[in-house]
Amino acid sequence: MKLWKKVYLLTMIIITLFVNLGFFGIVYFTYEHMLQAEKERCETEFEMIYKSMRADLTEIEEKYTMDCYYFEKILTSYNSYFEKDTQLIGIWDDAVIGDEQGLDENVMKNGISVQGGEQTVILMTQSIEKMPIEYKIMLKRTLYEFDKIWETLLPLYVVGGILLSLGVSLILAMVVRILLKPLDSLEYAAEQVKKENWASRVHIKGNHELAQLGRQFNSMAEAVEEHVEMLKKQSKQKEQLIHNMAHEMNTPITSIQGFADYMQMTTLSEEEQRECLGFIISESKRLKGISSTILSMAVIEQDSDLPMCAFSIKELCNRLKELYMQQLNETNTSLELDCRLETIYGNVVLIESLLRNLINNAMHVVQNKSDGKICVWISMVGDNAVFIVSDNGCGIKEEDKRQIFEPFYRVDKARSRASGGSGLGLTFCKKIVEAHNGKICVESEVEKGTKVIISLPFDNQKEMVL
Repeated sequence: MKLWKKVYLLTMIIITLFVNLGFFGIVYFTYEHMLQAEKERCETEFEMIYKSMRADLTEIEEKYTMDCYYFEKILTSYNSYFEKDTQLIGIWDDAVIGDEQGLDENVMKNGISVQGGEQTVILMTQSIEKMPIEYKIMLKRTLYEFDKIWETLLPLYVVGGILLSLGVSLILAMVVRILLKPLDSLEYAAEQVKKENWASRVHIKGNHELAQLGRQFNSMAEAVEEHVEMLKKQSKQKEQLIHNMAHEMNTPITSIQGFADYMQMTTLSEEEQRECLGFIISESKRLKGISSTILSMAVIEQDSDLPMCAFSIKELCNRLKELYMQQLNETNTSLELDCRLETIYGNVVLIESLLRNLINNAMHVVQNKSDGKICVWISMVGDNAVFIVSDNGCGIKEEDKRQIFEPFYRVDKARSRASGGSGLGLTFCKKIVEAHNGKICVESEVEKGTKVIISLPFDNQKEMVL
């Protein structure tokens, strides 16, 4: 059974119970009020009759010897003035005079009493004081009109209670259905999410609890959808990575196998053997480089708490310049290092790998130019440490910019694996930057050069600007 039906039934039972109790209370108090009015009317009349009869009986007692005959005559004369609903009854020394039906001994005592049954009867009894023999008079009033009115009112009250209960029930059903209708939307949306329709949302207006629940559901659905999309993207990237990695590693393995077979099957001179071994060593180094880079990226992804420390970035720049000095001279390439920071906070190994990869990429694109130039600029900009590595190489086309951070992607398809590039350099750089909660972007113009801009949030490095 749905919630709105349970709420409706429970509330209807409670309301019906209270409505009927309320009507019962109204009926009871109305009955008591009407009966009390009749009692008061009887008491007033009885008081007047009592005084008059006592005077008459006293007068007769003074003139004659009072007996049952005279007492009955007086009662008959008084009864002639009453309507059929009122009767005056006498009690002569425990003998009842003027009542054909007989009386219960309990009602013969002084006081007022009410008898129920088919007809409602009020009985009022009082002894006449200062008489030789005990005389009692009783006023018996049968409430014909009272019972007739009550027989008319009681069904009206009952029917009114039933109709009111039904009316309240119908209104309650509509109100509960309207108030809890948003639960149907939530149920439908949850069912759609269960069927992997992650875009399913609910639209509930207002600021009540169900509207807040709907907004929380939408937030949860958005988070689930984003997480699912992220997992799909990661899965696709992993599949692409495995495919590309298999392709990339297949080439050097094939080369190594080919040269090894050639050396085994053919008699080679010493010079030819050295040449073949050189190819094998070169391809082996390339395989090692690919595996090392992939391993390093895996370590970065898995280790959320990388060791960080303050280190001299200026010393690192000087060491890099000395490291690349011979290679720069051989390719007639200039390297300008402008470091305006003395110390930064980060992982020294990863920062060095970051700069090495960027410089290596820049050297590959300018090595065939007679005026090849690479510039490295490091400084504080606001609260961020900014690294800019630029070159005057061939540049990157606009359609390639969106893919340059993908694993094994090469902008220069002609610059093949023979040059030593694995296509993982910028991917690795991005992983390093993200591990430092930074950002990386590329600006480039074809035939003019490329600029890689890295921003690392080092809030505590303002004082380290030279």
